[in-house]
Order: sequence, then C-alpha cells, then structure tokens
Amino acid sequence: MGLNSSGWALLFVPTLLGIATMLLYGFWDRITGKEYYVDEEILAYDEDLIEELKKEGKA
Repeated sequence: MGLNSSGWALLFVPTLLGIATMLLYGFWDRITGKEYYVDEEILAYDEDLIEELKKEGKA
C-alpha cells in the first residue's frame, strides 16, 4: 500500500515550501543587506533609529 504521485506531492510540496520559507526568513537580513532591530515593541529597518539606539547602547 504505497502512495500514488498525488499523495506524495501532497506531502512534499507543503513541506518543501515551509522549509524554503524558514530559510528565506532566517537569511532575509543577509539577502537584503539591511540590518534590523527587534525589541518587544518594534521591528524596524529604520536606519536613523538603529543609529540612535547604538548611541544609547541598546543595539
């Protein structure tokens, strides 16, 4: 009792898409070349904010 090709596709396609999404998310800063700052309140690509936080010693 094996799976037919559509059964295998139903298992592998979402799995491969999930893995690709995780890799893309994990390496997004390297792909875009932008540094991002995350804390409890914000996720920012704002360069001015990053510089300000570096001066305050928070980033």
